[in-house]
Amino acid sequence: MSGKRHPMDKKATMKKITEKIGREKAIDLVMQAYNTELLTTLLNRLEEGKTKMIGGYKRRDQLDDALERVLAVCDLTP
Repeated sequence: MSGKRHPMDKKATMKKITEKIGREKAIDLVMQAYNTELLTTLLNRLEEGKTKMIGGYKRRDQLDDALERVLAVCDLTP
């Protein structure tokens, strides 16, 4: 989930995930992935001492990353 990316259509991505694994499971997995993305971002910033960076921190869309991760796993299964 690094490098330049084009923003994905979150609703369409969630719909694809829901079609593959069902609504409740999709919500649960995306929420878990989102929480993981938030924690990863926070831990990386703390470990690297970037809590007070000036102009160097680029904001990421953790929901976008979470949806991408879950969809990638769903695409692995038939």
